[in-house]
Amino acid sequence: MLETLLREYRTHRLARFTAWVLAFGAVLWVTGRLVGAGGSLNGFLWFVFWTCALICGVYYLIRLLMFIRSRLLWRLRRRLIVAYILIGVVPISLILVLVFLGAFIINGQFGAFLVVLRLRDHFDEIEQVNRVVLEEARYGGEKSPPVLLDGIRKFYVTELVNYSKSYPGLVITLHLGGETRSFLLDGRPAENPSVVPSWLSGSEYANIVTDHGQLALRSVERTATPAGDLTLVLSQPFTPELLDLVGNGIGPVGVAVPRPLEDNPTNKVRISVGSSDDQHVLRTLMNSKSVKLPAPANMFDFVVFGASSLDPIIWGGDKEQKVGSPAFVYVSSRIFALNGRLLATLGDLSEAYVLLFKAVAIIFLLIEGAALIIGIRMTRSMTRTVDTLYDATEKVKAGDFSYRTRFPSHDQLTALGGAFDSMTASVERLMKESQERMRLQSELDIAREVQRRLFPQSVPKVPGLDLYGVCKAARSVSGDYYDFLKLDEYRVGVVLGDVSGKGISAALLMAAIQSALRAQFYDGFAGGEGPVLAQVSTAQVVDRLNRQLYANTPQEKYVTFFFAIYDARTRKLSYTNAGHLPPILFRNGKVDFLRTGGTVVGLFPSMKYEVGEIRLEPNDLILAYTDGITEPENTFGEEFGEARLLDVAKHALNSPPEVLAETIYRTVDEWTGSPELQDDMTLVVARGW
Repeated sequence: MLETLLREYRTHRLARFTAWVLAFGAVLWVTGRLVGAGGSLNGFLWFVFWTCALICGVYYLIRLLMFIRSRLLWRLRRRLIVAYILIGVVPISLILVLVFLGAFIINGQFGAFLVVLRLRDHFDEIEQVNRVVLEEARYGGEKSPPVLLDGIRKFYVTELVNYSKSYPGLVITLHLGGETRSFLLDGRPAENPSVVPSWLSGSEYANIVTDHGQLALRSVERTATPAGDLTLVLSQPFTPELLDLVGNGIGPVGVAVPRPLEDNPTNKVRISVGSSDDQHVLRTLMNSKSVKLPAPANMFDFVVFGASSLDPIIWGGDKEQKVGSPAFVYVSSRIFALNGRLLATLGDLSEAYVLLFKAVAIIFLLIEGAALIIGIRMTRSMTRTVDTLYDATEKVKAGDFSYRTRFPSHDQLTALGGAFDSMTASVERLMKESQERMRLQSELDIAREVQRRLFPQSVPKVPGLDLYGVCKAARSVSGDYYDFLKLDEYRVGVVLGDVSGKGISAALLMAAIQSALRAQFYDGFAGGEGPVLAQVSTAQVVDRLNRQLYANTPQEKYVTFFFAIYDARTRKLSYTNAGHLPPILFRNGKVDFLRTGGTVVGLFPSMKYEVGEIRLEPNDLILAYTDGITEPENTFGEEFGEARLLDVAKHALNSPPEVLAETIYRTVDEWTGSPELQDDMTLVVARGW
């Protein structure tokens, strides 16, 4: 780690800047602790520090992301894991979070809805009691207000006293002809009789109100009686006992407000809940007294919370209006308890819904489990294949083409491994073939060098004759053969041959011809024995060569051969043409051909060859060539031909032999239009002087 930090510090300017920024911040911190420096200067220095630190932090955050991308996410397995997390785990986790969050919200609000619904049912019951009492008062016939009020009070106290637990703290207030009665169901007088506000009109009214700092369910009924207009006010204050009633079977219930509530500012009425000792603010002072949370059904039976606003009306104001901040009823319950109450409304069908939900959940879990197993297996298969292929490429990079992945072809990736094995096998085979070609090429180079040594290394000098020869092989080695044999001071032999075929076999046969010719020509003769050499005939040499080649070469192998001997003392050129293209004699603007001889060498066992003789005068020129000069074709399939050769030779007839040969070669190359030779090309030029 220390070496990494030092290397980072040495190689990056921003790393050095970051180190100095951290040192600057440390100095500021130490100075602040020891000296207690303050003021605008210290604040400016801290501003500079945090600005620079932010720049460095952004830089290294980008570096970290690049490191994660290049190093941690370099392997395919890690990339797939990240992809699966982003594609599969994250969405499923978010869905589960949404499901649980939805379950908390919906079930909590369903619990709050049940509590509010029970309050409304309780309220409806109070209204029904009011209507019954008013009907009795309307048709009772009593005309005395005190008597009528006492009778109604007696009815509540005697007939409804048994329901006092169902209506804890219920206050009944009666107004008739200036008389007022206010009491509880147990007969005790109420401390604060309900006064009907001026804004209230109509015969019926029911709502949640705030009066004398208390929240209450209030119902007002008005009717005409023989004793006068009767007003009946029933007020059910919010008490812990009431919350026990509405929360029974659900869970604890409470009442709260988010901040102090003020009634109409002109009235300066403040709201409280509970005892009269705390009448200036509405807090969470009231909760269920005895109701507890239901027992959990299982480990997933979580506690949920719900709330519902009450929006009470200000009872003592000049007009009907709501308080500035509403009160809230909140409830705590459990999911399964609330779901049980919801499904209970379906009766026997609830079991079917539960079974359907469980079946869908089990199927979902099975599908997810199967998908997880399949995904893991597929991931392992892909990553194992990619890792193996990567190792294989590293082996190939190191030069080991024998490495094989040996994957069974089950899918496209494993088939890729099989293709890789086929490729490496092909590359290995090609490498071996390339090495074999290199070996063969090396041997061909050696053979070419050997063959080059077989051609004349120097041109013999004889009076009255200039000689020049050149051979261009179509391949590495040539099947054409030319040679100059120095017989004595005045005589020289000229040889030109064309072996059937091309390449190695033709070159080997050419070497055999040269060896046989030279061995035959010199065998039994000592240097300088003129009388013996004088008896040598070109026809005899060719005949002996024919019989030797026929006996020692395949039947399909033969050689076109031209052999001539020039004697400078007589200027006579004796020759034998064994099936070769006749050399051309240029003399005084005329053209003649040296045709005398016989058939090709090596094809028949016994042939008779003849000797032709000419006198080579000064300025005469003999041009001997192989078919590689006249038979090359252009792009239209037309051969160069003997006529074009004659035309080119005539135009360069007075040039030196080497210039004449180069002109002919260049013209043939231009005719074919290809840098590659179609056949071996050999020229021998002899000029008299």
